[in-house]
Amino acid sequence: MKVKEIMTSNPYVFTIDQTIKEAAEVFLERQIDGAPVVDNQEKLMGLFCKAQLFQAVSEEIDLNQPVKVIMVNNVVTLEPDDDIEKVFTVNRSRLPVVVNGKVIGIVTKSDIISNYHRKINDLTNKLQTVIASVYNAIISIDIDGRIAIFNQAAERIFGKKKEEVLGLPYQDMFINGRLMEVLTTGKTITTYEVIYNGKTLLSNVSPIMQNNRIIGAVSVFQDISELEKISEELTNTRKIKDEMDAVFEASYDYIFITDAEGRVQKVNQAYYRITGIKPEEIIGKTMYELVALGFYDRSCTIEVIETLKPVTFTQKIKTGKTVLVTGNPVFNEKGELSSVVTNGRDITELNLLKQEVEHVQGISQHYKRELTRIQGLSGCVINSQVMKDLMDFVVHLAKFDSAVLIVGESGVGKEIVAHQIYINSNRKNKQYIRINCAAIPESLLESELFGYTDGAFTGAKKGGKMGIFELANGGTLLLDEIGELPLAVQAKLLRVIQENEVTRIGGTNPIKIDVRLITSTNRDIQKMVENKQFREDLFYRLNVVPIKVPPLRERKEEIPALVEHFLKKFNDKYHLNKYLAPRLMDSLMAYEWPGNVRELKNVIERAIVTSPESVIREIKWSSENHGDQIRFNDKITMKKVVEEVEKDLIVKYLRKYRTTRKTAAALGISQTTLCRKAAQYNINLRHG
Repeated sequence: MKVKEIMTSNPYVFTIDQTIKEAAEVFLERQIDGAPVVDNQEKLMGLFCKAQLFQAVSEEIDLNQPVKVIMVNNVVTLEPDDDIEKVFTVNRSRLPVVVNGKVIGIVTKSDIISNYHRKINDLTNKLQTVIASVYNAIISIDIDGRIAIFNQAAERIFGKKKEEVLGLPYQDMFINGRLMEVLTTGKTITTYEVIYNGKTLLSNVSPIMQNNRIIGAVSVFQDISELEKISEELTNTRKIKDEMDAVFEASYDYIFITDAEGRVQKVNQAYYRITGIKPEEIIGKTMYELVALGFYDRSCTIEVIETLKPVTFTQKIKTGKTVLVTGNPVFNEKGELSSVVTNGRDITELNLLKQEVEHVQGISQHYKRELTRIQGLSGCVINSQVMKDLMDFVVHLAKFDSAVLIVGESGVGKEIVAHQIYINSNRKNKQYIRINCAAIPESLLESELFGYTDGAFTGAKKGGKMGIFELANGGTLLLDEIGELPLAVQAKLLRVIQENEVTRIGGTNPIKIDVRLITSTNRDIQKMVENKQFREDLFYRLNVVPIKVPPLRERKEEIPALVEHFLKKFNDKYHLNKYLAPRLMDSLMAYEWPGNVRELKNVIERAIVTSPESVIREIKWSSENHGDQIRFNDKITMKKVVEEVEKDLIVKYLRKYRTTRKTAAALGISQTTLCRKAAQYNINLRHG
């Protein structure tokens, strides 16, 4: 304790010219025993007390003499920050407190005694309050065995009021109690059970010692059922805490906690990984200090403290990182701010993760669309020497990443050849993506191939979108119907092939790619180059290794095997067991098949679903060379008839008008409806 805590400030002082008589009058009037004596500059000169007054009377000194003639000159003084114990080292009852020679207070031993007495009373009251407030029951007895302490918990547990038991013999009130035993033996008894009114209590009994002499005994009781409940709650609390700590540390985002004053209390492991700042550099410091030291350009925590609302913004860290931070206030039961919890994420990592997610989602969506198509491509029906030679060449070629241009009529199986290149290549474990250039509207084709950035055009997806080339990165990309690619897109495709990089629409940063490119078409690309419909430089880039797939009419020996393959396929699909009448094979072999393998597949499916019997005795042709009539019978439904008519009509119009836009206009339907129905009937949108 310091002197300044108990001193009397601004005490009365005598001047050196005041008389002894005047001093005596002050003692009577103010009821004091002495006062410091100061000069005209208020500097301490001495001390005049009642002892000096008595001395003056005893020595018959003229009382009109000034106090300075008899005052104590050798005065012991104190300073405000001196420890109070210093008073007891000096044989003085009154000590002035001075600063720079001037009196600012005075301390007397009676002041100290009064202060200690007050503190003892306060301590006694607090001790009594603590005993009364303790959750456990406390009973103590004096040396005579009478109850001296009986707190509120004891009242609750034993059902008796303190006023009823204080001063009464303990043994009369608690026959089975062991306080008297401890009072006699002086030995402590720990953790023994007491049964009282059906309650099981746990008790500890100890002697009360003073100067190695027993002056009483005390017992502490606790209801075990409550203890068990608290223990269970504590176990659950610890479990929750452990789980929360595990979640706290497992968070991919960093978590940053401060108190209501912005002092950093705790951060998780992710904080150092994301920011590069070690926890020991910031824990214990306030956010105001850390911002001033340049750790952050601004503080989310400070804004939460000032607004008491959640706050989100980007924050620059001194390590050069930029993070997205969100701060949330935490309030106590009184509605007061108790802490601020902030989480942050490296925006660079977030963008990379976003791109990866888009990449995976894009591939997933593409695979969903192409799953049915791709599942049937790995197995090929080959029953002619020309196709065997072609497939041998394809397997050999697949090991190299050279660009391949597959040409052939519609329906000959160009996709199957492309897929065989993929599954026999070194990229067979990477993504394989197929895009039909004729099926995508020209206005969307460029953004689908190359992607776009946020805000690149009206209606652009927020955050931008990956293009097909980015989705296919590391894998294989088939651009089907490459002959339908507009010249403007051809120029950009050429740059992508030359530079092995793609730039999104609206973007400026090129993105490196590694894609095995395969293209296919049923058009005469060489003639298109001559007619300036296709870029010559792009043609040579794509036509590094040309592959021509012969039409079905040039490999008719495969027709029986293909028929058998399609019969099995559609019988399995529709849970049927139908087969062709032998005479129909001659008709199939004689037909020229302008739609090639696709047309043969459609004919067999049509025959299976329309034939009312197990033996298929009639082929319903879709080609103009074989007429358009469909023979009806009572087992054909209206739905099947409509589907047959729709399918035949779409195929014919596609061959005539060549583009989906013109075909849809001629049919009187939207381009979207045309594409949907073509997918429904498995029709190639390039000339059917």
